[in-house]
Amino acid sequence: MMGTIFMESNNIPAAIKFLFDYLDDKTALLAERDRGDAEIAHVWKTNSLPLRFWINIIKNPQFLFDIEKPPIMDSYLSVIGQCFMDSFSLATMTLNKDSSANKLVYNREVNIYRSKVDKWYKDVRQSPPVSIRTVTAESKLPAKLPFSYKFAVSQLFKYAQKYQTEIAAVLPTQGQTITRSDFEVLMKPR
Repeated sequence: MMGTIFMESNNIPAAIKFLFDYLDDKTALLAERDRGDAEIAHVWKTNSLPLRFWINIIKNPQFLFDIEKPPIMDSYLSVIGQCFMDSFSLATMTLNKDSSANKLVYNREVNIYRSKVDKWYKDVRQSPPVSIRTVTAESKLPAKLPFSYKFAVSQLFKYAQKYQTEIAAVLPTQGQTITRSDFEVLMKPR
């Protein structure tokens, strides 16, 4: 997973390069006004892409994939997400007897990933600049992933089950061809 996230510097999407260059420029402006801090750009970049996008996908894979996430997976994915967040943190992790078991388990990986994060940020910074036209052109490329109806139908079914009484009461008054008894048969657990 981390290999996918830290893509090679020649495959960095134009939008990411453009955004990171913009954040570097704004950090430079702050530095000129004696308000700069070397960590500001890192924090902005981390908040804009890894924490807002990747953590969301890691913790909620059903947002991207046509899957049903079992409840037990939530805690596992939270640990993976926390490891990922700690990898981008500039603060060093101090472990002691009060540290969570998760942090004790993934501490070694965090140190490995931190070096990858630093290298990736450096690679992005050193890659050639991109224009807004490049970003716009890249964003207009057609998506190549087919849409699957399985997850959408399962979500609609859950919604219908939750509100089956209200739906069944309204159907006859709306002139629908499905009757209340037909609807109740469809909603019976199997």
